[in-house]
Amino acid sequence: MAENESGWPIDQRFPSGKLGLFIGEEVQRLIDSFARCFSVKITIFSARMEEMVVGLQNPGADYCRLIQNRLRLRYRCCIQDKLMCERCERSGDTVIYNCYAGLTEIVVPIKIEEKLIGYGICGQFLTGYRLPQGILDLWIKAGFEEAELRKAYMAAPLFENRELADISRLFSMMLDFIVSRKYVDVRHPSIVEQVMRYIDEHIQEPLYLDDVAAAINYSRSTISHTVKHKLGMNFKSVCILMKIQHFESIIAASPQTSIQKAAASVGYEDPLYFSRLYKKVRLSSPSSYIKSIRNS
Repeated sequence: MAENESGWPIDQRFPSGKLGLFIGEEVQRLIDSFARCFSVKITIFSARMEEMVVGLQNPGADYCRLIQNRLRLRYRCCIQDKLMCERCERSGDTVIYNCYAGLTEIVVPIKIEEKLIGYGICGQFLTGYRLPQGILDLWIKAGFEEAELRKAYMAAPLFENRELADISRLFSMMLDFIVSRKYVDVRHPSIVEQVMRYIDEHIQEPLYLDDVAAAINYSRSTISHTVKHKLGMNFKSVCILMKIQHFESIIAASPQTSIQKAAASVGYEDPLYFSRLYKKVRLSSPSSYIKSIRNS
């Protein structure tokens, strides 16, 4: 994973292992086998949309990586994943949809005793050969070769409607099997999970390590060492990154919100100071992020 000059990961998601959801090695092998057989990508999220497991045999389509890395549209993938999981939660059933980039994905709710504990997403495949014109226009405008994008798009696996129904049914049955065999369960949150939950619940406030230590009943040194070991960054950097994530969520939900108002919502009254922090972490300005959201 790429890092900027400050040493903070550019990717907005933290490593897996921070969830209140436990999944064993058997599940990883089963997911890998399914992903390999159908050439799809499978991701397991917690109910709070925290990434837990990714099928290791297929890290994702080349087409998706081009869209996310070259056009910097990863945020749209994250937003769409969240929206589709929310739709899945409301319906209580499987959701199949075509993403903004022209690929198809399946979202299945994961439940234990009728309680939603997470989602399974199977996707990055084609159900037709219609590369979205809007994506193609952005690609060409950015100065990239059209043939490269089309080749990557056409390389994604193609499934007809009947095949899609079969894959969706098998994917749902696999997740049901995982739950029924008790390969997945809810566990007590780790130190890192508790720290991140505290930050999330106090995102509008100044955040201090001593306050967190008192709240979760661990020593300052234990928290500092654990956070650094598990996340690869210090407590202050984690706070800043989570505040930036929350800022981006506010903008994504309400694109007309100003930088000043959204920054204040995450505890930064000085928008210029926040903008400097944001650019240091994201390597682009918050105004650029807002513009991209509004344009999309």
